[in-house]
Amino acid sequence: MERLSVTRVIVSLSTLCAACCAAVGAANWPQASGPNADWKTAGKASTRWSVVRDENILWRTPLPEGGQSAVTVWGDRAFVTIHKPIKTFEERFLGSDIVGYCLDANTGRILWKVDLPGTQTMELACGFSDATVFAPVTDGRHVWFFNRCGSMGCYDFEGKQIWLRVYKMRFRHSARMCEPILLNGQILNVEVQDKETGSLITKFIKGTSKTQKPVIPKDIDERTVWTYLHGIDAATGKVLWRENVGTSIHDAPMMGRLADGTPAIVHARGGGHGPIEKPYGLSLTSLKHGQEGRTLWSTPLDGFDPPFNNHWNAEEVYAFHKGDHVVLDSKTGLELRRHAIYESADFWLWDAARKDWRLERDRKTTTGKGHPNTNQANIVVDDWHWFLAHKFHYIGRINVKSGKVEYLEVPAQLEVSDKDRKRDNWLWGKGRKNQPTNAGGFAIGRKGHNGTGWGHISAASPILVGKHLFCPVVTGTVYVIDTSVEKLSPKALVSVNDLGPSGETWTLSSFSHANGRLYMRTMREAICIQAD
Repeated sequence: MERLSVTRVIVSLSTLCAACCAAVGAANWPQASGPNADWKTAGKASTRWSVVRDENILWRTPLPEGGQSAVTVWGDRAFVTIHKPIKTFEERFLGSDIVGYCLDANTGRILWKVDLPGTQTMELACGFSDATVFAPVTDGRHVWFFNRCGSMGCYDFEGKQIWLRVYKMRFRHSARMCEPILLNGQILNVEVQDKETGSLITKFIKGTSKTQKPVIPKDIDERTVWTYLHGIDAATGKVLWRENVGTSIHDAPMMGRLADGTPAIVHARGGGHGPIEKPYGLSLTSLKHGQEGRTLWSTPLDGFDPPFNNHWNAEEVYAFHKGDHVVLDSKTGLELRRHAIYESADFWLWDAARKDWRLERDRKTTTGKGHPNTNQANIVVDDWHWFLAHKFHYIGRINVKSGKVEYLEVPAQLEVSDKDRKRDNWLWGKGRKNQPTNAGGFAIGRKGHNGTGWGHISAASPILVGKHLFCPVVTGTVYVIDTSVEKLSPKALVSVNDLGPSGETWTLSSFSHANGRLYMRTMREAICIQAD
């Protein structure tokens, strides 16, 4: 009877969660993708701050070890994960165990912590993922922590364990894209079907660090070691269902509703290093009670590479495919429109000699053919699909109706003065070397962290608060963009802010927004930015 009671409470709260959050706008941020699972919220947030100068900062809490998860917030509680503290310099490359933290959202004070074990090791601070990458999920009474190395646990708001589920994962199942989602008492999580066999698959060529296509044992059904969306009972941790077409770990599934109100999720197959889930393309799967996991449609897309957020609405699904922006019908999966991204665009480019931008109209783009966006750094706002370009430091957008493409060059990195904004230095075209330095003062991990955070990296998703986009990159540089502009120009760049000293700050986390405040974390600390 006790278990059933807990189940009813969780189902009731998670069912009401989205409605309540939508009504109050930015009261809580219960998961990585926010109150409506679309990285967007109403309300306002501060658009100017500096961690270096302690401008507009409410609190900063040092964390004993690094990590990548976003901060989730409910009322006066904030949650985040870190690696199990590294005790020796030799431990800085690989790890498996993590720690979940509960903080006071008003002061940053650490209230309690819990340990989550891993079943296999993963690279620390990789530019594509690590064990801490998933944000905690909360419904206001419970919090779920996730270890990408093979465990998830449910806890009450005092830190008491409700359940702990430990499972095996597929080797190198390390992309950060598939953030867990809470809906109607269920947690949506991407996992390998056959945990035992899946954990034996390798992608390394023996004796080297080079990757290859996954090696599948000949005597097994390949589909059993595909990765799929699973529905996990939030009250017990038991698997309730899984979809049947497969989901690539390179993809970021997103939840929504069809015109008739049916809840569903868009997910995809494809990407680099030969994902085994086939055919490559997009699918829509039902989340309707009693019909969870049923395929509503599946559209093959040859050579599909889906490292982006699968934004969609009741009418249309948006995607990038082979240098084109593609729009599918949400009800049928049929292609409605296709526009080339590289044919012609308007560019605002920085002119170093003039120390100002110049406009170039209708020129061909060279942002990295086939890879228009920095992985996961995309969001749809009204009729515009915004993204961080892949090859250059351009913030871009394409009109989903007309196909009009616009770009604005932004500084590659911000070097912050500890005196005032007038002394800040914007670096154009190239940034300084940047490493994920932890609280112990040394860099952890072995790759994926020296660049500016654009291009071939599993980047943080932008979030939309009101009309403003908040776009963080690895270096702790944050671009704030006004999405209400009629034409993309330098006027859209509201500010460029910092999350710490240049060259010493590293983050793969997205922002969270609750009660007017912005929450963020770096490898060294959790940060709360004052309400506007």
